[in-house]
Amino acid sequence: MTQLHITGLSHDGCGVGRTAEGKVVFVPGALPDETITATLGDSHKGIIQGTLEDVLTPSPHRVTPPCPLAEACGGCALQVADAALQAEIKRRQVEDALQRIGKLDCQVLPVKTMAEPWRYRNKGIFHADYSSGVTRLGFYEKGSHDLVPAAGCLLFSEQINRLTAWLEEAITTTGIADIDKVMIRESHATGDMMVVFVTAVQKFRQQRLVERLQEEWPQITSIWHNVNTNPRLMLGRAYTHLHGKETIPERLGSLHYDLSPASFFQVNTAQAEVLYQTGKDLLGALAADATILDLYCGIGTIGSFIADKHQALYGVDSVGQAIDDAKKAAKTNGFTNAHFTTAKAEVWLPKWLSKGNHADIAIIDPPRKGCDGKLLDALVSAQLPRILYISCNPATLARDLAKLSKHYHIGAVQPVDLFPQTSHVENVVVLTRK
Repeated sequence: MTQLHITGLSHDGCGVGRTAEGKVVFVPGALPDETITATLGDSHKGIIQGTLEDVLTPSPHRVTPPCPLAEACGGCALQVADAALQAEIKRRQVEDALQRIGKLDCQVLPVKTMAEPWRYRNKGIFHADYSSGVTRLGFYEKGSHDLVPAAGCLLFSEQINRLTAWLEEAITTTGIADIDKVMIRESHATGDMMVVFVTAVQKFRQQRLVERLQEEWPQITSIWHNVNTNPRLMLGRAYTHLHGKETIPERLGSLHYDLSPASFFQVNTAQAEVLYQTGKDLLGALAADATILDLYCGIGTIGSFIADKHQALYGVDSVGQAIDDAKKAAKTNGFTNAHFTTAKAEVWLPKWLSKGNHADIAIIDPPRKGCDGKLLDALVSAQLPRILYISCNPATLARDLAKLSKHYHIGAVQPVDLFPQTSHVENVVVLTRK
């Protein structure tokens, strides 16, 4: 064993220390300012993976994780820290990325946290395991395919946990081991639930299971089958509707949405409202005739939350199902001047601008890999007065802001915690043309 002093955290929540020889060690479960002992494992790219053995000098912010599986699962890396330290860890993570990657001296505001940071997830995809002769649903332990049972996960509602335990028993009794995953989605607004069974086989063979769900779970109002033959993907593209309605209802603020199984929707509904309201507040009042672009729009939640129902709103996303859902949502919510297009934002925007169009604001909420370079070039060329950037990855946010900072003033960055207990954090920032 090796004694280490932990000086910080990695982007995925591991404690970071150095050996006497100066080698960097990542230790899951260790917190900043702690002295620990760890067993050193393999080295990869100059970084040694360590296993926490004992905490010799604990942080005053260390707490006992409420979840007994927290260490084995690895999904909630920050459960060992109290709320105050979690918030500061995330703020520092953002600040460090902006300074180290973006070479930017931006103000990073205190994190907007949750008063009740548990049972917030409205969707989960659970792997099925049959190795013990009994079906188990859960998550893979970090870095392995060892299953950690999910029926007691404190990030999901008690209703989802009860359903997960029920499904384990029900699938076991069928004697058919062809369900690879189960996706469960729950409406924060109504409590309605959607279940999606994922298999590699084309035909769903467990109709009796569907019938039992109908009989015993009236709150499950939508059941689907998804075919996925690629084990590297969580879901495939082919869906078959098995029972009930095709969607479940959800609400953000005063807006209503019908979520299909393929709909992208933030997994923390309550904090999604905080995130979008933060963006709206940072932008301030918009002109009645403002034109707003919602790039990477998904089902249009951000743009419709920020725009007035009569302002010109253009949403773009590369997923056709998302655009179909966005069009339906716009109609349901009374938007009279909303236009949604299936396209890659970096391809669509230059074409749209070449037709003489102009926008006042662009909203960008890209995936973790950040914005495509061509999109950033198009945004700069368009000379948009303001850009609202929402990011789920501080590293790619820093990279993109560095490029945009040559042409835009970067406002204060506001982190919002959509994923308490984990190392992830969302950020909102407004850029103003120089």
